[in-house]
Amino acid sequence: MTEAEKSLRVLLDKILDERDIKSREINVKEIETNGANYTSALFSVKVQTPNEELKLFAKVATIGKEMRAAMNAEWMFDTERFVYNKLAHLYNDIQKDLDDEHKFIFPEYYGCNDEFGKESIVMENLVEHGYKPYNRFKSMDWQHAEASVRNLARFHALSFALEKKDPEMFKKFTDNMEFDMVKKDDPSSKSMFVKMAEKPLEILSNDQRDLVKKFLDQENLMTKYTKPFGRPVLCHGDYRLSNILFKRKGHGLKLKIVDYQTVYAGCPVADLVYFIFLGSDENFRRLFYDNLINHYYKCLQEALERLAVDPMEVYPREKFDSDLKELLPYALVIAVIALPVVTVNPDLAPKMEHNDSSAFVIEPNKLFEERFKGIVNDVIKLGAI
Repeated sequence: MTEAEKSLRVLLDKILDERDIKSREINVKEIETNGANYTSALFSVKVQTPNEELKLFAKVATIGKEMRAAMNAEWMFDTERFVYNKLAHLYNDIQKDLDDEHKFIFPEYYGCNDEFGKESIVMENLVEHGYKPYNRFKSMDWQHAEASVRNLARFHALSFALEKKDPEMFKKFTDNMEFDMVKKDDPSSKSMFVKMAEKPLEILSNDQRDLVKKFLDQENLMTKYTKPFGRPVLCHGDYRLSNILFKRKGHGLKLKIVDYQTVYAGCPVADLVYFIFLGSDENFRRLFYDNLINHYYKCLQEALERLAVDPMEVYPREKFDSDLKELLPYALVIAVIALPVVTVNPDLAPKMEHNDSSAFVIEPNKLFEERFKGIVNDVIKLGAI
């Protein structure tokens, strides 16, 4: 039995005791992540009781010391606990009078362990309830894109609503919620970014390479694009297809986000740019980019109005369009940092339990080359650099 499983079993006993489930049989099975998760070991848990079978899912930290420091893993684990223990309750209270079809739905949460090196989260097992991941090697299709963007708009709308309901609490939260995975002016972060950019730059033609390199050579790009552009909004920070599970419902889709480790106070458009450019290819964007941008803003307007927040007051279309123009270059930053992780073959995925931060310098494959070139083409075509 691994150390991760041992610590999980201790946590499960605590959770079940607190729920007064005394008679039980616990079955724990580790899940192969296939490159979809880098900070934790994943487990499927079944708890047999006299009256029911609980189907649970757990994440247990397995990240090595050096990688832990490089990624500021403490911030990530603290953030996810904050979301489940505090933010989800506040958001659910705000939207309690909405019809279920209009709510932002969190997975059911069972408990956590905040012990250093054994940080864990236990929640419902959505896969056992018919939810499925999208194939991360495929470009998104319109159905998954529009459903995901609608869900993102609802998440952002709740932030605006929380600010309206309790401005003092909201300010207290957002004053201490900057994106903290990459430290500002940290030489090791800068060095890592330079290494990660080397291979992608080699893929480009000379003209494009010079243009992109000049942009990437700027200081503190992550800080620049993850800060608020005006009033702060609670953003997801890693809104991509790998962090969403989908379930068919009639002709549509239900979905839930399964990772909240990077929630921060920034600009909502950053999440939108991140989602679109990480999850689509050049052809999809040629066909649907403008439609998806308009769809997001329409969904945000509708979600805000349902929560009695005036869109024109908190986020008019002119401000949204201005933010989008400012944030489009962010697509290049995430193409260097996150796209290699999205496109990596499972057998070459970084092993976070190792203590070598160079694990994130991933050799580009054909899919990465195609997607990266497409992002560069679009960013240039849209006049972002």
